Amino acid sequence: MKAQSERPLRVLVADDHPTNRAVIEIILDLVSAAAVSVENGQQALMAFKTEEFDVVLMDLQMPVMDGLTAIREIRKHEIATDRRRTPVLAVTANALSEHVAASKEAGADRHIAKPVTPELLLAAISAELERARAVVDEVRAKVRKTGS
Repeated sequence: MKAQSERPLRVLVADDHPTNRAVIEIILDLVSAAAVSVENGQQALMAFKTEEFDVVLMDLQMPVMDGLTAIREIRKHEIATDRRRTPVLAVTANALSEHVAASKEAGADRHIAKPVTPELLLAAISAELERARAVVDEVRAKVRKTGS
């Protein structure tokens, strides 16, 4: 799985549990993705502000700053800095419908319940990247159409 420029996919992984981070890193390694792992939402937000990522995988329940707050802050930062929207996938043990609704309301593009399998996680990442590319292509087409 490669990013648009054929460089390795860059993924921000935010989860307070070391085993969960390790499992996700192993899955990402299957597709030679470059993972940056952090332990809480505040660290995720700091990493997001200083580095470019193709996708963010965010746990919801973490110390210091929870995942929902971190997602909201990421979306605010994207708007404030005119940065492209990065796909954010909530990866969490919180799988009830109200949890899914809360993650979507915060700005997550997808909600994945733990435990994750390689097939599920990689398919979800791929689908969100394709959706993001389609939006970019649509905008480019509109710009070309209005510019001609």
